[in-house]
Amino acid sequence: MKVSKKLVFSALTAMTAFVLVACGNSGQNPSNQAAQSQASSSVSQSSETVSSNSKASSNTNSSVNTSSSEASTSSQTAASDLYGTYKATHEGDALTLEVSGNKGTLTKVERDGEQEIEQVQVDPTNQTMIVGDDVKRYRIEGKQLTLEDLSQENDDDDTIVFTKQ
Repeated sequence: MKVSKKLVFSALTAMTAFVLVACGNSGQNPSNQAAQSQASSSVSQSSETVSSNSKASSNTNSSVNTSSSEASTSSQTAASDLYGTYKATHEGDALTLEVSGNKGTLTKVERDGEQEIEQVQVDPTNQTMIVGDDVKRYRIEGKQLTLEDLSQENDDDDTIVFTKQ
């Protein structure tokens, strides 16, 4: 009977310590939580092990949630930064890129007046655009949008710099 009371007491102590640490550290980062829990822990060794394992799991979940919300925010920001009309010239052709949300069109007017329109899909998470059948990486710097063909050879110059209108 003595052994089971010790086990119950140890488990309750561990759970109480975990709840107190979790509630008291809700605004702190994971590394501070671990340091504070080690400093304030005064329970038996078995209780510390249970408490540490629970906190490690909690810290991992907290980190995953933070990372996913940051990625979502950066995707939304990147998509809204692209919104608008961009113009460029490349190999004598006039190019107009119009982006709205994650879609758009690229209009290419050749020297002889022939016009070609391609659909554009934007992936702000990977900073890529699919223009027709070609995958291109994009980069925004101020009012300039730079498109680089991912399949280009080293000696090819398929980099196009657009200016936002």
